[in-house]
Amino acid sequence: MSSTLTHHDIYDAALDQSLFETLPGRLARALDVPSAMFFWLHPGDIQEITAGTQPEANSDYNAFLEDDPWMAQVSDDKIGQGAFRLSRFVSAATFEKSAMYNEYIVKNRLDRFWCAGLIQKTRDGIVATAFHKGRTAGDFSDADMRYVNRQAADLGRMHAIRRELLRTGIREIAAPDRSLRDEVPTFELDHEGRLIRINGLAETLLSLHPRLIVKYDRSLAIAGPGAEALRRRVAAATGQRTSAAGSVDLPGLRAVDGRLLPAIRLNLLPRHEGGRRVLVIVTTEDPAGLRDSIVSPEEAVQLTPRERDVLDGLARGYRRDQLAHALGLALPTVDLHGASLRRKLGARTIPEAIAIAFRLGLL
Repeated sequence: MSSTLTHHDIYDAALDQSLFETLPGRLARALDVPSAMFFWLHPGDIQEITAGTQPEANSDYNAFLEDDPWMAQVSDDKIGQGAFRLSRFVSAATFEKSAMYNEYIVKNRLDRFWCAGLIQKTRDGIVATAFHKGRTAGDFSDADMRYVNRQAADLGRMHAIRRELLRTGIREIAAPDRSLRDEVPTFELDHEGRLIRINGLAETLLSLHPRLIVKYDRSLAIAGPGAEALRRRVAAATGQRTSAAGSVDLPGLRAVDGRLLPAIRLNLLPRHEGGRRVLVIVTTEDPAGLRDSIVSPEEAVQLTPRERDVLDGLARGYRRDQLAHALGLALPTVDLHGASLRRKLGARTIPEAIAIAFRLGLL
């Protein structure tokens, strides 16, 4: 190991963008490898390089996402399991035949053949840290793995803090500014697609729609088909000399909490006050409209005080008879409230109802 990093070096990067961008390089030098990268995986399976070595080549990475045998191994079962060698799951021979290797790594002359990964979870998605070695350097050693694992807890906290700061930043944009009317979800973006203003319905839509995301630089993006179209429409609407309105359509799909969302249209309207800006107004042709479709679950689920008592007791692990005794209720009454909770929360079982209640912030 050629250098060391302290806890403070990693924590400082949580609050300082310039330090965050240089951290992969410092980690790579400490591990004496040529490459290290941070990936954020958003709902909807969009993968985003947030910082990494060799940044001049990283911008081409998105074109190869679906052909990356390494990132295909990023899965929930590896969260919190510590560092692992990708060669456990993808053989060198298989990787050597991949488009990622031949069309991206070789053509960009990147020193990446062996890979070690670290998968961690935040409230807003998975974070992956990847380290790479060149082909002739050999796979990662046990000492390499121990070094990465020593940094794992600090890296996990740093990424969690940065994701929370992004979430808080969106709320701060929405909370004090009520100048955008709240009949439909509305965003205001600058010429690079970054959020300037956002109303309450737009904030709710972001939390529900798996293909609408805010990237780490606060730019609005689409996961999957439509991503490039949105970038082009923003550029066209905020041109220096001319500007043009446009739209991007997204099909109906299931929200991250399982509800059905209608097909939507992102309408981009140029603005000229205060610089090159664009309003993105989200509409739908669904007769129910967007407001009814994206009303916050906390508002949609109305529990009686007694139902809340029963839910709280069940979440604490009380048996039905214990709960009946604690609340002074008959056992059939507890069962009646349990059935009502399952119905209101759309759950088939009490454990499922408790899980949904936690997800909706009811517990």
